[in-house]
Amino acid sequence: MKPLTVFKLGLTAYDEALSFQFELVELVRESKGKNSFLMLLEHQPVITKGKNANGNNILVAPEVLKKKGIQVKQIDRGGDVTYHGPGQLVGYPIIQLAYHKKTLREYVGLLEQTLIKTLSGFGIDAQTKDKSSAGVWVGESKIGFIGMRVSKGVTYHGFSFNVNNTLDAFELINPCGMKNPQITSISKLLNKQVSISEVTAKYLEAFRELFNVRITEVKTHLSYIPKEIPS
Repeated sequence: MKPLTVFKLGLTAYDEALSFQFELVELVRESKGKNSFLMLLEHQPVITKGKNANGNNILVAPEVLKKKGIQVKQIDRGGDVTYHGPGQLVGYPIIQLAYHKKTLREYVGLLEQTLIKTLSGFGIDAQTKDKSSAGVWVGESKIGFIGMRVSKGVTYHGFSFNVNNTLDAFELINPCGMKNPQITSISKLLNKQVSISEVTAKYLEAFRELFNVRITEVKTHLSYIPKEIPS
């Protein structure tokens, strides 16, 4: 099993998390893939626009978003427009695909399967749709979103997963370019409050199993001092 360092960061500002991702990407490159990382966190309210996003998929004026305390960030991941906020589990795996012997398509498929397996742990049956629309659905309602980037063979950005977040913010956008989509969360499906910590525990087990990694460290702050590169 290949080693993996996990960061469980709680509520984190988007810019701060993005800057830290870039630092970890460089560490993965320097180690030729032997260092691998997974950031798990929640974001303060933010709408992110992928590099090819259609700005018309934000349905309200900037002053409306400002009044609601929602930032807008243009970023370099794939995909269109999406929303992040408290109560949503966001994951950023930062790995070298070649070191983990994964193609890009295999990697995206595994990310989807980690969400599906996590949901199954709560008794929820989820599935993917066609390959042109990455993510995870429960019936006709979307619950898991994937938007990532690969730079020189190293992944960053990743997924978001509705746990107990308010879903009203999705009405302000066409998420992933979808018009009038049905959006759901774990808490809504189970009709009870489910915590981020409960979902994180099940998600880590799913990631460990599907990516065949060994979690060697769990950190709760945005810092990393490289030790001897694991063998």
